[in-house]
Amino acid sequence: MSTRRAFLKFLAGLSAGFLPWYGWPETLKKVDALAVKASVENFPSAVNTGSAAIPAGKAFGAFGRVNPSYLKRTASDDIAVLAQPALAGRRAGSAGEGKAAAYLQDQMRGLGLQPLGDRGADGQRLYTQAFTIYPVVEEFANFYYGRHLTFSLGDPKDLRTPSANILAGLMGTRAAESVILSAHYDHMGIFEGNLYPGANDNASGVGSILDVMRRLIKEGVRPKSNVLLAFWSAEEMGFVGSSAFIKNPGVPLGGIRAVFNADTVGNGSLHEFALWADGENTAVRTLQAVARECNSSAPVVPNHGYDSDQYYFNLNHVPATTLMARTWLEKNHTPQDVPDFVNPQKVALASDILYKAVHRLAF
Repeated sequence: MSTRRAFLKFLAGLSAGFLPWYGWPETLKKVDALAVKASVENFPSAVNTGSAAIPAGKAFGAFGRVNPSYLKRTASDDIAVLAQPALAGRRAGSAGEGKAAAYLQDQMRGLGLQPLGDRGADGQRLYTQAFTIYPVVEEFANFYYGRHLTFSLGDPKDLRTPSANILAGLMGTRAAESVILSAHYDHMGIFEGNLYPGANDNASGVGSILDVMRRLIKEGVRPKSNVLLAFWSAEEMGFVGSSAFIKNPGVPLGGIRAVFNADTVGNGSLHEFALWADGENTAVRTLQAVARECNSSAPVVPNHGYDSDQYYFNLNHVPATTLMARTWLEKNHTPQDVPDFVNPQKVALASDILYKAVHRLAF
């Protein structure tokens, strides 16, 4: 969750340029083709289930075949994979983030979801949407919870680094209408020898929306509106991934009924959430209504200079909001943001709220 609006606006405004030859990690460069192989090799304890895929059956709108073992996974499984040291903190554009992208693509395939990213050389859609990010430098900022690592703009003359969003969907009967479930999957990386695992920020958000999609696929009911799953990269560098999507969405922006973005949902009091948005909109009203049904609160709160990936959707008049824990800043951007810090019950409750919100608008 970046704190510098001028910095993020500069980055995002320049983000969607050409892909340079420099800085593209091999895992990320070939991530679509190697997704299953890379995820199984790097995360055997979490991914290698040994189960064969079966036909999708009632999973309407699925791209391929649903592997039943993928439906048994939980948000805690996802958090454990994404926050492990092998991913080196998932800094945008790094090899560690490439491994995270491979894992997420493997989940999309296992769930039989339709890829909605760029087109490959054969004209077929990929799960990845590529873009570039400008150089950044690390610095510390002091907040009321303590010292936190942040990024600021580096030398814009340096070469940009490629990164990618991960996009997939469960397609509905109304091709022009969509509801987006999203979360950023990047984090801060390694700095001064310290790993920043990013379990709460934002493996918790990724796990929560994967749980929603698993639940929808288990039901086997085709939605009316498309349900799009978006994992943004480079949120920590100024919402660059979601800005790149806005510039090349692949679906009509005017047909997006709501964007439900999950960011840092796994800490604090169980029933206390908060929302960021530029005002009341369909996404805000829907999340607040279902939060009340779940005996929870989710007020829109001042951002105090922070923000998340709903930002550019709101600027483009798309109803969007970010769901987060009320005390999201605790241990944020520190080496202490580890899986044990995340409350699985809180993540499950966030998933339930998001699930009910999607059902209300898309089914």
